[in-house]
Amino acid sequence: MPKPTRILLLMLMTLTALGEISTQLLIPALAELEQGFAARPGTSLAALSIFVAAFGLGQLIVGPLSDRLGRRPVLIAGLLVYLAATGWMLLAGDLAEFITARALQGLGACSALVLARAVVRDVWKAEAGPALALTVIGMLTSIVLAPMFGGQLTLHWGWQAPVLAAFSVGSIALLAVLFLYKESNAQLDPHAGRLLGLAGDYWDLLQGRSLRTFALTLAFTYGAMFAVIAGSSAAYIKLLGLSAAEYGLTFGAIVSGLIAGALFTQKKILQLGPQRIVAIGVALVATGAALTVLVHALFGLSVLGLSLPQVLVTIGGGMVLPASVAGAVIPNAHRAGLAAGFMGFAQMAGATLAGVLLGLLQDGTSWPMVLLHGLFATAAFAAFHLLRRGSSVVPLSASR
Repeated sequence: MPKPTRILLLMLMTLTALGEISTQLLIPALAELEQGFAARPGTSLAALSIFVAAFGLGQLIVGPLSDRLGRRPVLIAGLLVYLAATGWMLLAGDLAEFITARALQGLGACSALVLARAVVRDVWKAEAGPALALTVIGMLTSIVLAPMFGGQLTLHWGWQAPVLAAFSVGSIALLAVLFLYKESNAQLDPHAGRLLGLAGDYWDLLQGRSLRTFALTLAFTYGAMFAVIAGSSAAYIKLLGLSAAEYGLTFGAIVSGLIAGALFTQKKILQLGPQRIVAIGVALVATGAALTVLVHALFGLSVLGLSLPQVLVTIGGGMVLPASVAGAVIPNAHRAGLAAGFMGFAQMAGATLAGVLLGLLQDGTSWPMVLLHGLFATAAFAAFHLLRRGSSVVPLSASR
């Protein structure tokens, strides 16, 4: 069993961030990607949505499979798939082939996220909450920095450069797993991960009311944030006239709230527990979203009117993300992979639903983004407070 060391934690932070790194590096290169493959404007967005779908669905299989076979072999296999897919993206002959490879990349990358969370539970046991929060901080930091880095790479070396950078990060992650990580799942379950019994395993997992509460709250919270993330470029650049550089700085300032919320969670989760942290976080998300809708209705779209309330949303989201995962995974020590996989799926499902609805409702104004943001935030608040009634609170000291 590995010991909880800083080197191991740094490796797990990198694994947790791999999916976001793969996406955020690529976003600034989408226009040049379309030009390079002579594709219609906007068609490259499929490379983002297909990744999110594969990333979310894959976790439902990878997590429980690691409960059966062990974290290390499944993680190594996932990273090899990730590297093969990323290499295929570099060699793709057209955009359709690139998108197909991107889907495979999402399947490989999902193993990094779900198994990093499961390993944290294995190693840190009942005190995994702060470590889970730190891995989320690594992921959120990549959301801030990767787009700027990807933009510079694309500017100087073309769309292949950010893809190559993602390949390099994946290679480093694989080497770290091979040489620095020993198997942490000491109790393999020979019945876990079997396709015929997988639905039953998830049904049994979802009998826990607190897990259902955390999963739905996470899904709707991330959906609320994703509505703004997906619509922010058009709102700030096309409607408000900001330059790409100004948008990057504004977006970075807003997302820094996520890091602040995750830092608060890392320091206070053992003292307050996941439920209290999520309660505070979802209240901040709902308040910030309500202010966003109110200011937009009274004064119209403005940089400050959109940005300032979003700081409340991102601070709250930075609390909900790690605390809800901790609240779901820590009590399920014997099936940490299964629980981590379902929470990852819930997070991506919320993002996918928000993105699809935003695309369907798009009318050239900022109203669809703002209204969806408010609806998802309200749903998160309602889901948490309605479902938590009567549910038992599992202390962090349980299930060692």
